[in-house]
Amino acid sequence: MTRPRSFWKRGGGVGWLLLIGSAAFLVALKMGSVSIGWRELFTILWQSLQGRLDSTSGRAAEIFIFIRLPRVLMAATVGALLASVGAALQALFRNPLADPYLLGISGGAALGSVIGLLLGAASPAPYACFGAALTLLVVLMLSRIQGSPNVSLMVLAGVAIHSFTASLLTFIISQARSHESASILFWLLGSLTALPYQTLIPLMVLSLVGLGALFLFGPALNLLAHGEETALTLGLNAERAKWGLVLLCALLTGLAVTFNGIIPFVGLVMPHIARLLFGSDHRAVLPLSAFLGAVLAVLADAVGRTLLAPQEIPVGVVTAMIGAPFFIYILRRERRKLL
Repeated sequence: MTRPRSFWKRGGGVGWLLLIGSAAFLVALKMGSVSIGWRELFTILWQSLQGRLDSTSGRAAEIFIFIRLPRVLMAATVGALLASVGAALQALFRNPLADPYLLGISGGAALGSVIGLLLGAASPAPYACFGAALTLLVVLMLSRIQGSPNVSLMVLAGVAIHSFTASLLTFIISQARSHESASILFWLLGSLTALPYQTLIPLMVLSLVGLGALFLFGPALNLLAHGEETALTLGLNAERAKWGLVLLCALLTGLAVTFNGIIPFVGLVMPHIARLLFGSDHRAVLPLSAFLGAVLAVLADAVGRTLLAPQEIPVGVVTAMIGAPFFIYILRRERRKLL
């Protein structure tokens, strides 16, 4: 593993990542129920760079401006949030199975968001963030043994909390009107929508600020990986760093779930791939996980809206198909370590 990692760390692999990411974004901008030809796509991109693109530039340009581009940007934002949060949670709790979905945080955020909508809130985001934070605190309390979270109990507590929130959401859906229940269900399955730019841009800015704050915890996560006592001797206030990370992860998860529902396994898969490429230095793992999560969500959304076009497969269904086998692989690997 040393040679591949040194290759990526030297920067040789960074160029390949940027190339793969650019190709993924171009493919996602092209694919859909209405396909845009490559020549037409590059013409639209060139006109947009020159500032000559508007809704009068043709049907393809209108689809690009108001549907395809905001949806791809939304997918990239959500994927980056979930993957970076997964990387932070796995490092913080030293649990390879930790991610917002498996720990029930996404379910708590979804329940909070739905309650906020039922209460007539102007924005469900604060309710989603509160639901995510409350869920994470409950999981931590249920999994503590002698003051420290237990890896196995944490996953079991997350499954229990997720089942509880799912049952409450099912009850809410059963009591809603037929058209409302259908829209809530589609949202819960992880539906990416083309948000208007006046909503999308502030959301992206807030997400970038949150990701920047999370990346600053990279050195602290490196120290915590050696144990709290070692971190304390090296000058880190471990307790303050842990609670700061817990709160920030909950807020970012709530932000991701608010507009796009539950998208599973992005936070589980991408951090493992990032560590495979860059090792365990979280100053690199966190931003790389965000990048890989953005690419995965963009491609999963492109597949979901193209495979059965004009019908859509929710992006959460696509990521579950990818993540579930990976989850089984990690379980088998952890099982072999215990034998």
